[in-house]
Amino acid sequence: MIYVVGDSRKKFIKLDSIRSKFLVDAPHTGDNIDKLNKYFCELTGLYYLWQNDKDDIVGLEHYRRYLSIDGRTPIKEPDIVKKLSQYDILCCYVNYQYRPIKSYFLDRNFYDWMQRYIVFNELLYGKAYASHCLQYMNGTKHVLGNIFIANRQLLDEYAKYLFKTLITFMNAETWRGIAIRPRVMGYLSEFLFGAWLTWNKKHACGLKTLFTGN
Repeated sequence: MIYVVGDSRKKFIKLDSIRSKFLVDAPHTGDNIDKLNKYFCELTGLYYLWQNDKDDIVGLEHYRRYLSIDGRTPIKEPDIVKKLSQYDILCCYVNYQYRPIKSYFLDRNFYDWMQRYIVFNELLYGKAYASHCLQYMNGTKHVLGNIFIANRQLLDEYAKYLFKTLITFMNAETWRGIAIRPRVMGYLSEFLFGAWLTWNKKHACGLKTLFTGN
C-alpha cells in the first residue's frame, strides 16, 4: 500500500487501488505518533504505515506529489513491481545545480538544527556516517520530499533507524531546554534520506513526479 499524505483541508486526486489517503489531522487507531504530527509532518503517515500495514510493497506520496514515469499519471502497480525487481527503491531526484542542499536549510533558518542532528548521528552511528551526511549536504543531488516506493524490507530497515534517531534527538533537545520547532523533524528526515540511501548502498530508481498544484 502507498499512503498519500495530507490533511482534511487538502484536495486529493482520485486514488487507485494501491493508494490510500492518510489524513494527518485525523485520529488513528493502532500504533501511531499522531500527537507528534506538528513536528513530524508526513512522517506521521510513514510511521503508521510501518507499524500497521503489512503489504510487501509500500510507499509514501503527498496529496499533490506522486511518483510517475511520464510526469502525467501516478506510476501503476505493474510498473512498480517491474522496477522493484531491478531496484531497491523508487524515488525522485532533484538537482540544485549551483547551490548545495544545505542552502535550503540556510534559507529557512533550520541549519542549526541540521548541524546538531548530524553531530547526534555521529554519537549514535560513528564519525564516518556523520561525515557522509555532511558530504551529502554539501552536494546538489537531493531525494525529494520523503516520497518513495519500496519493498517492506527497506521500509523496516529505514524506519527503525529513522524513528529511533529522530525521537531520541527530539528528547535530548527537550532535555537541554530547546523548544522543538514545528516541522523540524520532517525537514531533517527529508534532507538526509538520500544520505541514508547512499550510505547503505541502496540501488535507487529516479522517477518523475506528477505535481497537481493543489
